[in-house]
Amino acid sequence: LTGSLAARPYAPYAPARFAMIYAADVSQVSGKLGLRSVDTGANVLLAVDREEVAFDRAKVLDGVRFAAPSQIAVDLLTGPGRSPSEGGALLDWMEANEGEWRS
Repeated sequence: LTGSLAARPYAPYAPARFAMIYAADVSQVSGKLGLRSVDTGANVLLAVDREEVAFDRAKVLDGVRFAAPSQIAVDLLTGPGRSPSEGGALLDWMEANEGEWRS
């Protein structure tokens, strides 16, 4: 998990309206979650990380694997809608709490 939903434990910004999920097999995850493809108005983005960089320093919280805060920030800063503002809020939290997320 990355993006708005993944940033909430660190720096809640606003209610999440868009989910970003890394998946090794997008078709499998899409089917498991009952997602359907749309041309506009998507609220879930499934992405493949072929280099598996997004999984470096990932943490499992309540059975869900979260990307590292640094990866979450990058994904938000390059994401759609208000994602860049959420990324900025996360960067502010990261600067103020460096010891907490670098461990």
